[in-house]
Amino acid sequence: MSAIPPDAFESARQRFLQGLAAIESGRWADAAPHLEAALALLPGRPSTLLNLAAVRLRLGRPAGALPLLDELLRQQPADAQAWGHHATALAALGRHDEALASLDRTLALAPGQPAALHPRALALGALGRHAEALAALDALQAARPGDAEVPFLRGQALQATGRPKEALAEYERLLAAHPDAAPAWTQRGGILKDMGRHADAAECFRQALAHGGDVELNGYFLASVTGDAAPQAAPRAYVEGLFDSYAAEFDEHLVGRLGYRTPQLLAALLAADGRRYGAVLDLGCGTGLMAPLLDALRTPDGTLDGVDLSAAMLERARALGRYRHLHHGDVAEHLRVTPERHDLLVAADVFVYVGALDEVFAGAARVLAPGGRFLFSVEEADAGQALQLRTSSRYAHGLQSLRTLAAACGFVERGVERATLRHDQQRPIGGLLLLLERG
Repeated sequence: MSAIPPDAFESARQRFLQGLAAIESGRWADAAPHLEAALALLPGRPSTLLNLAAVRLRLGRPAGALPLLDELLRQQPADAQAWGHHATALAALGRHDEALASLDRTLALAPGQPAALHPRALALGALGRHAEALAALDALQAARPGDAEVPFLRGQALQATGRPKEALAEYERLLAAHPDAAPAWTQRGGILKDMGRHADAAECFRQALAHGGDVELNGYFLASVTGDAAPQAAPRAYVEGLFDSYAAEFDEHLVGRLGYRTPQLLAALLAADGRRYGAVLDLGCGTGLMAPLLDALRTPDGTLDGVDLSAAMLERARALGRYRHLHHGDVAEHLRVTPERHDLLVAADVFVYVGALDEVFAGAARVLAPGGRFLFSVEEADAGQALQLRTSSRYAHGLQSLRTLAAACGFVERGVERATLRHDQQRPIGGLLLLLERG
């Protein structure tokens, strides 16, 4: 190896020290260029790799941190701190299985380290391994008895394992000690809402708002239990997070436990006249439950595309191999901007989270040629109601309001049916199936 020129070594040392000084004063953005310059002058330096990776993680750049950590761990495979940062980068990139493996390496090198127990519990939760996450949280609680986040995470894990009463007690213990914990008020309100204690739930959502909780989310939940004016749509982050966390068990839960049969009902309504379609778009495609049924309704050279808010759902849909293109995004926005044109649009159990459908209908009219069809389901609102946000946090629509909107957007009604779409807490959920045609 060639010797490092003294001036290069000294310049690298100075830039490294300037980077450390910036880190110590919390100036993370200022630290990055100093450490990058030091690394360029002295490539592969372990201390520079570690600190620059930490800075990039702090700045929300996990993809930039990961190669640095890979290089460092090739040199120093017993560096527990580097494995911890490695796990953080992988988790931020959604690679939770790999993050868990890195955390296990961290704990093997530094047993019981609280800094690794916390992200390990999060990774296990993200992978749906909630019982194991609870065990990790118990260990973390023993190591950090005063940490307010641990009981909150325990509550979430208990909810995920079907133990809402225990989760409720966990949130109540947390709120007794920290009454300003807005997220705990939100979670407590959600459990009480599901228990039918709507007045108590409403007070929780008000408390969450009073203590700085998410205005959009808590306002949405509050409207669902009070009957106050409902927002026009469910919060995007809420829907995206809900279905990302639900993706792994979605099909089994929805079909196996709730008796979900909307895709079959919609397909039967569409197949009645024997028509076949060239370009089909599955709106809110989820894991692809509609895809096999739509295959039977396409022409031999027809295409099937999908769009959904949940990246995790789209990954499962992609694994089916039935879709030509899958788009990650909002249904109304996609219909507004896509250059594609379609012969058939289908939306199964999607508009329960959309609410007001003006933009969706306008977008559907935009992407359908005359004679193109728009098939969808909705939960049916109570008599005389155009749009309801129910205590289930799902929207219901009135038939007359849908007919008025359809006519305004140039659609002709070709079919409507009432049906039981699924069951919730052993109660049938009634809905409407509508088939519209672009005039």
